Amino acid sequence: MSEKHLQTGDDLPSYSGKLRLFAMRFCPYAERSVLVLNAKKIPYDLVFINLDHKPEWVFNFSPKGTVPALEYEQGKAIFDSNIINVYLDEKYPEVSLQSSDPLRRAQDKMLVEQFAGAQSAYYTAAFNAQALQPNMAENYHKGLELLQKEIEARGTKFLHGDEPGLVDYTIWPFLERFEALPLLGKTEFAIDKSKYEVLTNYMGSMRSVPAVKSYALAADTHAKFTESRIKGDANYNMLDSSAVCCMRPRKKKE
Repeated sequence: MSEKHLQTGDDLPSYSGKLRLFAMRFCPYAERSVLVLNAKKIPYDLVFINLDHKPEWVFNFSPKGTVPALEYEQGKAIFDSNIINVYLDEKYPEVSLQSSDPLRRAQDKMLVEQFAGAQSAYYTAAFNAQALQPNMAENYHKGLELLQKEIEARGTKFLHGDEPGLVDYTIWPFLERFEALPLLGKTEFAIDKSKYEVLTNYMGSMRSVPAVKSYALAADTHAKFTESRIKGDANYNMLDSSAVCCMRPRKKKE
């Protein structure tokens, strides 16, 4: 699979007839939908978008040019990861990722909402460090503590149960990126195993899930992309090898 991000002037790839997700490789919101598609084993095509120099046609699928956007029929799309993921779970119910209990579904949504404070603190720490306030690290750790308590209270391997569900795939992309913060010099945002043993065990379990394992990136990779974006030249194609060709070594002159 090519990990090249298409940009202004690039043509829209031909439609194969499968679902098609427009995403950005380092976007946590797009990753949410990738994980759901993977977990449900739905065939799909993935098209990466350069969000700084967007191809003109992306606005036909997402009015604001945001990702993810899901093309469910040729030329027809829905956008926003939460909308996409609920649609996928209801449209393809063979592998259900939401609880059948209305109360538990509500509790899952509340947990995601309460965790948003930690996500907001992450974005400031990663991309706008000069705006960091002491309470942001506090809010970040409150989010982690809340998540750890919820994992303990539920008493299951994953938040959804014995297998991960929509709530897990919604939260995970941020936990994956949180681990890059100490590498960016934000040691106060480290997830200390001595304090977060239950949470780090949960994170280890999530990394082993096939739907996650096939797409997750290492903390240092996220850190490198973040650094490039901070410098004003986001290296969207840092993982792309599609243009690399194997050249035969030149013969030495005798």
